[in-house]
Amino acid sequence: MENSDWGRNRLTDGVLTSATGTKGYTSNFATSADVSASPVWVEIDLGTDTDLDAVRLFPRTDTSAAGGGTAGFPVDFTLQTRADGATTYTTVRTVTGQPNPNGLPQTYGFKTTTARYLRLQATRLGAPAADETTRYRLQLAEIRIG
Repeated sequence: MENSDWGRNRLTDGVLTSATGTKGYTSNFATSADVSASPVWVEIDLGTDTDLDAVRLFPRTDTSAAGGGTAGFPVDFTLQTRADGATTYTTVRTVTGQPNPNGLPQTYGFKTTTARYLRLQATRLGAPAADETTRYRLQLAEIRIG
């Protein structure tokens, strides 16, 4: 979803917390946390093939989740890479049952790979924001490579 506060380009703008004008990335909403039938994903183009071995996810920080903790942080997801010119993705890390990070960045390491594109694909979304208790979204302030 793109608007004045949210956008895919905000995932790599260097702002590690959510603030008015640059909250980060948000997906369209789902009515259930289970989105395995139609996974929610976001992709970053690194511009050129790059060696990477870890991804750091910075959660949304401008509001809490319904019931407390971080809103919109994925619970079950994969990190996938694709080299420049390749047509298929390789899963480099699978995460299941990610506990609520309570506003803290999370780092996910994997075997060094060379890729131009990084995709985060969620099959289970985290708790909805306190102001949208029936709308589940993938929401992050920032994604950092390494």
